[in-house]
Amino acid sequence: MATVVRSMTSDEIYDICIIGAGLTGSAAARWTSSLQKNIKVCLIGPNEPMEHEWNDPSRSIFGAHYDQGRIVSEVTTSQSTMHESWMILANRSIRSYKEIEKESGIHFFNEVGTVFISSERTVDELLNKCPKKLKRFVGNDLSSAIPSFKTLDDEMAAIFESSHAGYINPRAYIAANKLLASKNGCEMIEDVVTEVRDNTDNSGKVDEGEELGRRHQIIRTKSGCVIRANRVLLCPGAFANTEHILPNGVEIDISTTTETCVLVEVQDKDVERLSSLPCFGLKMKDRRDRRNSYCMPAVKYPDGKYYMKVGHGLDLNRPLVSNDDVTAWYKQQGDISYSSQDLESLVSRLFTCLKDFQPKSLKVIRCVITSTPTGRFYCDMVTSSHGVIVGGNGLGATVADEVGKMGALMIAKGSWDHDLPPELFQLRYK
Repeated sequence: MATVVRSMTSDEIYDICIIGAGLTGSAAARWTSSLQKNIKVCLIGPNEPMEHEWNDPSRSIFGAHYDQGRIVSEVTTSQSTMHESWMILANRSIRSYKEIEKESGIHFFNEVGTVFISSERTVDELLNKCPKKLKRFVGNDLSSAIPSFKTLDDEMAAIFESSHAGYINPRAYIAANKLLASKNGCEMIEDVVTEVRDNTDNSGKVDEGEELGRRHQIIRTKSGCVIRANRVLLCPGAFANTEHILPNGVEIDISTTTETCVLVEVQDKDVERLSSLPCFGLKMKDRRDRRNSYCMPAVKYPDGKYYMKVGHGLDLNRPLVSNDDVTAWYKQQGDISYSSQDLESLVSRLFTCLKDFQPKSLKVIRCVITSTPTGRFYCDMVTSSHGVIVGGNGLGATVADEVGKMGALMIAKGSWDHDLPPELFQLRYK
């Protein structure tokens, strides 16, 4: 995949510039460049930081995709109280994976399935509104079907979603998107955007020094480059309200919170057994321990070791008020001292659910959840030439592909162009 090294200034004008090269931004770049073959598209965003950059004071932008596994599921998406549009977005996204893998030659989807464990009442409620017909497991039913699981406690039940569910490797998914977008002519620019503005003043007069005589967006980057585009689609994740990237001083109504996951290293003798497990989530409502969590099978990480990732529900999230808070949180990668009692409680879920499990070591990874007051993604135009996608609400990886398509259709037209109603995804401002 070709990466463009930009000169400081250029008179070239892109039709569409996508800012933010994470899960949604890379999907939007692939969709935008494939839906219309004769337009010029660029994708701007920094690469994942090298080891030394985590402590570099000049590095302030980070992404939520620095990991080897994200659970994707239609059913566990539907168990939330959110709008049914999440299920539609999840269904379409997950069913696109195999074609993306085929076209790119990059494997990222592991269809190991997902198990959901909770009280019988909660499981029955989920089955009643679930779009799939799934079996209800109680007692030793689950351990008979998947021997590594223990017998379920009394008054507990489970469901197993065996198809169109499992996990994706977010790094590989983004690589596949970028490769296909690049093949379609989308240019990749590894940089951080510091400013986006219209090249005209409020009266419509072209700024001094702008000789092109055509209204467009001017994008300035950290390295000093100036990029021009007719339309801009922001996919900024937790950094949506970074100064100077939104027009007219607007601020989007989002909240950012911490997310901590424990990577539990697996003993060599258990790798084969635990790699074939489905992902599983626990919702312990009405039980003594009410906290929710999710667990992944053993997955190989870049250090060559296999880890099971354990994450938590919203109860352990902590607010991050400013962009500086978000940056500081990301830079605490590997620090296991934070809320150690809570993290130990999460790891204990593996012992609660699995037979014969003995971890080799523990380490922590950190992420950030960007939430909206609507509980749904924002996908909307701020102006006729400035669009925004933001707000995964903890489910961004599951629906990123269809949301990326939604944004691509919108920014290509300059207005809404999707079969789901636009009011579901309308921006709110502070």
